[in-house]
Amino acid sequence: MQDATFELMEMIKQATGISLTEEKTYLLESRLSDILSDYNLSNFSELSKKFKESSDLEFKEKVIERVTTHETRFFRDESIFGAILERIIPEILERKQQRNPKIRIWSAACSTGQEPYSIAISIHERYPQLFNNVSITATDIARDTIEKAKSGIYSAFEIGRGLSDAHLTKYFEPFSKGLYRVNDEIRSIIEFKQHNLIYDPYPSDWDLILCRNVSYYFDQIERRNLFNKIEKSLNQDSFLILGSAESISEYSKNFIIREFGLCRFYELNPSNFTLFIKGA
Repeated sequence: MQDATFELMEMIKQATGISLTEEKTYLLESRLSDILSDYNLSNFSELSKKFKESSDLEFKEKVIERVTTHETRFFRDESIFGAILERIIPEILERKQQRNPKIRIWSAACSTGQEPYSIAISIHERYPQLFNNVSITATDIARDTIEKAKSGIYSAFEIGRGLSDAHLTKYFEPFSKGLYRVNDEIRSIIEFKQHNLIYDPYPSDWDLILCRNVSYYFDQIERRNLFNKIEKSLNQDSFLILGSAESISEYSKNFIIREFGLCRFYELNPSNFTLFIKGA
């Protein structure tokens, strides 16, 4: 099984850029165990062979989705939303003034959509007059994952993970038994797309990019490429939010480190002046 697992890990890296180390073999095997039964495969040797030789794109998409989908919930890490509302958006507005009031946000590797919907809800509550001038693009590598995010439909269990009763009442509609759908107004400012962070071209002109808990899936070379492309796709004097255990500082000196509560975020600083501002 080990040889087949390592072969599969290498093929997944070639397809996605994601580097799965030996320490993650258990994670890989546990996430893909359902695939074996779904496709009547006896073991990982058969799974690896099918992934390598089959023209079944749906099968390959399902494997990639199981490997890449990560933990998510509504309003995960609340301090991030405080930073967006109380620091990042006011500074973007101050710099733009009347030149271009449109704010462009990219939620990269958005999984099943809780992050971009949480951002949209937060902005609607805090800046209702600004809401229609905000554009959010949300991307993920897995097709089924992005389709679920686009639908805006969540189970009671998913709703219960991070969403308040007040938010449920105001921003969701009953869809069917045990399911709720994000209302049309919130969905109207979000565009969902399938996107591979390693191989696909990057959209540009962003005021804020969130790329949380993604970089540690990549090896050192791909991580450097990831951060380089993110930097190039940001506007001047724009912002980046990574996961709490991630840092871009090793790979670029063009960002100022900022903090708001427990949230550390980055401001692109083209003057190449490195600074740490605590609580600013």
